[in-house]
Amino acid sequence: MKTVHWEMRAITRMDVQSWIRSLVEKGAGPAAIKRAYNLTSSIMRAAVDDDVIAVSPCRSIDLPPIAVKPPQWFTPDQAQSILDGLAPAWRTMCLLGFYTGLRWGELSGLHRHRIDTRRSRLFVVEVNTKSGIKEYPKSSKSRREVPLPPHVLEALERHIHRFDRDAVVFTTITKGRSGRLLADSNWRRQTWWPAVEAAYHFGDDGELQLVPHYPPHSMRHTCASWLVQKGVSLYEVQHLLGHESFQTTQRYAHLQPDAHKAVLGAWERIETPLTIAA
Repeated sequence: MKTVHWEMRAITRMDVQSWIRSLVEKGAGPAAIKRAYNLTSSIMRAAVDDDVIAVSPCRSIDLPPIAVKPPQWFTPDQAQSILDGLAPAWRTMCLLGFYTGLRWGELSGLHRHRIDTRRSRLFVVEVNTKSGIKEYPKSSKSRREVPLPPHVLEALERHIHRFDRDAVVFTTITKGRSGRLLADSNWRRQTWWPAVEAAYHFGDDGELQLVPHYPPHSMRHTCASWLVQKGVSLYEVQHLLGHESFQTTQRYAHLQPDAHKAVLGAWERIETPLTIAA
């Protein structure tokens, strides 16, 4: 493989655009290209800050569009079947996930003192990462207040009533290894996937079938999907889930009860609709 050495100040915007085009032609995926571009762009910004170059060449670059996949979410029957197959501690954790839309790292990084039982609220401040518990920056939209439905608060209170104020709410429960921070990969393998793979629901045809094989993050999608279907505005859902961009929340727009109301209403107002013989 031939290595090409570039002097940073010699790289132009057209060079960057040509590089992106060559990645597309080589079959690189849009997401991988975006990651590579973002890394290059951050290096160029740092070079500008250090007065190595005057301006960044990463300006007005056309990137290949990333196809937005529709969110994967569970129906209430499917979610209930998953909950029924979990141990009590994980049942409470996933109930909270379905009704708050917290990310897995937010669920597993939740502390006892972040739960306001008097006001039925919890505060998302910390997140559990591979490097341990970290606080979200104060300016991040991920740092937020989340309301708790009464039955979720009740289950949560039963779970935490003996916890110290600073305790992490959900930790390992294996005998001899209890009380440790959860690891995403282990929790999926040992807890989530066995429950999903053993969960059944009745399909539209009345036949018993397995629930969809969706990952834990689908609890977050499920929360948003249920709320939108019940008429909660996309802006409310954006703030609840802590989405930085409204575009992220718009993935759920098609689930709104009146999503196509205006279109259908327009067709109904046409005086002479087209027809075909029966």
